[in-house]
Amino acid sequence: MITALTRRMRARHDDRGFSLTELLVATAILPIVLSAAYLVFITLSGNYSSISAQSEATSEAQRAMDTMVREMRQAQEVTTDGGAVAVATETTCTFYADLDRDGRPERITYYVDGSDLYRAQALPVNQVYPYGYVDGPAQRVVNLTTASAVVFTYFDNGSPNTPVSHPNPPDVSAIGIRLSASRPAQNGQVSVEFTTRVKIRALFNSLS
Repeated sequence: MITALTRRMRARHDDRGFSLTELLVATAILPIVLSAAYLVFITLSGNYSSISAQSEATSEAQRAMDTMVREMRQAQEVTTDGGAVAVATETTCTFYADLDRDGRPERITYYVDGSDLYRAQALPVNQVYPYGYVDGPAQRVVNLTTASAVVFTYFDNGSPNTPVSHPNPPDVSAIGIRLSASRPAQNGQVSVEFTTRVKIRALFNSLS
């Protein structure tokens, strides 16, 4: 009888739930746990945002670089000794290239406007030189960082390894490109940079 009564009292004792002290301790610990979990979440979210932004910037800059390199390699002279490049500045590069293979070169221009790089293509009007050109709409190519004011540098036979400070467009035989693209992320702007030098293949006096 005593044993059964003891067991019932112990069962009732075990069913009491949490004491007030235990609830107060749990209440005090809960904000700390939630704060730590929130910090972990914010950190992981920021890292994911940065990785995603870097991936987008890299993809956009790589596509832009691939297109520019492919087109500039096809640059050609419109007239004998007239050069393949018409405008050669740090933020604007205009050249001629027969991209559609119809025997008449298009006039391609890449230029910086604000923090964006644009591409414009002018189509020839006449079948033979002088072609005359009709400008087409410009298309945004890539968003640049504020540090990318200098996009183009130029080389000629007199300066095969060092960019020319004040290039004469007809003498240009290679073009340096620097693209620094950016994307906003949770922790701030994320930037990537690509650089290359493009040889103009069609020029007989181009760099080797």
